[in-house]
Amino acid sequence: MRYRVLGGTGLKVSEIGLGAWFIGGMYGDVTVDEARAIIKKAIDLGINVFDTADVYGNGLSERILGEELRGYDAYVFTKVGYNIYEDKGSKHTQLFTPNYIKYAALQSIKRLGRRVSLLQLHNPPLEVIRSSGIHETLLGLVKEGYVDHIGVALGPEVNVLNEGLAAIESGYESIMFVFNILEQEPARTLVRLGNGRVGLITRVPHASNLLTSGFTLNFKPGDHRNLRNREWLIRAKAIVDNYIKPISDQLGLTLSQLALKYVLSYPISTVMVTVTSVNELEEYCEAADGSYLNSSLVKSLEELYDNVIAKTAST
Repeated sequence: MRYRVLGGTGLKVSEIGLGAWFIGGMYGDVTVDEARAIIKKAIDLGINVFDTADVYGNGLSERILGEELRGYDAYVFTKVGYNIYEDKGSKHTQLFTPNYIKYAALQSIKRLGRRVSLLQLHNPPLEVIRSSGIHETLLGLVKEGYVDHIGVALGPEVNVLNEGLAAIESGYESIMFVFNILEQEPARTLVRLGNGRVGLITRVPHASNLLTSGFTLNFKPGDHRNLRNREWLIRAKAIVDNYIKPISDQLGLTLSQLALKYVLSYPISTVMVTVTSVNELEEYCEAADGSYLNSSLVKSLEELYDNVIAKTAST
């Protein structure tokens, strides 16, 4: 495993981090015992950064992570902004008042059993990101010793570029955003404008499961991947088969490893992977070997996006 610094925080984070929304039913069908085994394997593989949210399993993901990481020197990132305490259904409304943010953060800390390395606003709208009151509330949590750093997890994929730029300008220390071969913008722009200014945390490197050998259109109810546009998935799968899979074959990489090496070829801080098995995690971590894609290949994949993928997405 290789490590990079998360922006100006000084945190030396593993190039591959573990995104823990597979705990709680939002991604795949992973039992609690299987989740514990995945976390243990992540530690063995040198992963030292784990990303979760209070909404993942209504606190279950945080609780399991807290239990398994107890005694380990690891960085735990979490996110708040959905009201999981009053909304008892499967779909939660957002709530970004200063009082609620502080309450939710303290509840997350209780479940994790540790101070939070990075507290992120979870999919906040532009006006929340620009709110000085919200920012001051988060800084207050830092001053009180509950949280080490603050950031913004951007989404849903509607106004991400403007929201990311607002987070940078508002003084947040990191931004998290989708970045993969099939979804390169606005991520490339955010990397270019954010490099050297904030920590750059990327997610969804495999475009749900398009950039893996396990592609499927059939997800169980409650799986977040059901939100994907089915027609786009079918068109994107054809692009993967015709353009991207031949590259991974030529390089002697799995499709999943090529996807990770592509993202790691940019000056990002860490890429959060989500897995459903220990074997997947082992395969993914092999990509963090310090050998990334050369500039010519990166340019070719950028041109593929600009000339083919982006136009397909718009049709």
